[in-house]
Amino acid sequence: MKKVVLILIAAAAIGAFAADTQVKGYLVDMACGREEGSRPDFGIKHSKECLQMPECVNSGYGVLTDDKKIIQFDAAGNEKAKKFIADLKKTTDIKVTVTGTLNGGAMTVSKIELQ
Repeated sequence: MKKVVLILIAAAAIGAFAADTQVKGYLVDMACGREEGSRPDFGIKHSKECLQMPECVNSGYGVLTDDKKIIQFDAAGNEKAKKFIADLKKTTDIKVTVTGTLNGGAMTVSKIELQ
């Protein structure tokens, strides 16, 4: 019984720690990010208009980090990104802080904020 309780406590602690992960970078769609993300000026010039194009919306979203890695959002994170983009006043240079849980190369998003 004690082992089961310890395992549950450890699992809860790991889950709580993982939920606090923050990733900073540019909000990008996966189509453009994979194709052009290594360009030095891509994040700054990538636009809200592009993020809302059907092909780009369908590809999903992620964060392009300063070291040119893309952390892809899960399906629920993509929905949060769509709402965030729709409400966004900026048209370019969309630098964000994303809070959530990292699972390998993907992220379960709990919050997206402008930097």
